[in-house]
Amino acid sequence: MTRDYKRGDDRHAATERPFGSWLSFTTGLGLGLVVAALVYFWKIDPRHLTLGGPTPATPAILEVPTEASSSPDPLDQQQSAIPKFDFYKILPEIEIKVPEAELVAPPPATPPTEVAAPEAATYILQAGSFQRFEDADQAKAQLALQGVQASIQRVVTNGQEVWHRVHVGPYRTLTEIQVIRTKLSQLGLNAIVLKVGGKSR
Repeated sequence: MTRDYKRGDDRHAATERPFGSWLSFTTGLGLGLVVAALVYFWKIDPRHLTLGGPTPATPAILEVPTEASSSPDPLDQQQSAIPKFDFYKILPEIEIKVPEAELVAPPPATPPTEVAAPEAATYILQAGSFQRFEDADQAKAQLALQGVQASIQRVVTNGQEVWHRVHVGPYRTLTEIQVIRTKLSQLGLNAIVLKVGGKSR
């Protein structure tokens, strides 16, 4: 009796097909899970988030303009209110000869009571008066050699006479003026003390 070997081979092949299909499915599923895991961890990696993310914007710096003070400086107003004048141009009108008694008066034994401050005054020494400018300039040069700085003031008297006065100073106190006057006296000059400004006694 002849056997049908072909049918037996077909049954064996049919038995192997389900196993091969299951192995292919399992392999594909495993590869899919591995790929999904790699993609997941790639997305949450902080390095990729830092490199791939947007660059943080630089915070804007708000500049507040400084408002210039609209009110004028009180010190500038005070300085601008002070009149400016030429010292030697007004001398002939306000200079007063200081009496000798006032120059040699001793200081008070007790300090005086506080009173309102008198108007400020200055003092100058007149070392000479000449009609010729050359003579006045020579006297000024001689004083400079002794370390005394002087100036020449041109004054017209009686409407026509011109005099050139040699002045030393000004000084703020009689103590200063007396020191210079003593020095001029040692040089043979009898200087006259003149008071400029302030109230006369």
